[in-house]
Amino acid sequence: MKHALFLAAASLLAAGCSDTASPANPTRLWLALDGSEVQVKLVSSEPAPY
Repeated sequence: MKHALFLAAASLLAAGCSDTASPANPTRLWLALDGSEVQVKLVSSEPAPY
């Protein structure tokens, strides 16, 4: 029982520490206005200054 618990915990840790990140995800995100003064959204390119 103890061995099975260790294997389950080790497999969850290994899955969470993957070095193969998806290339579709941007490395940096910025906040940009989303049509009003109080709503923002995340964008992958730096927005123009306000």
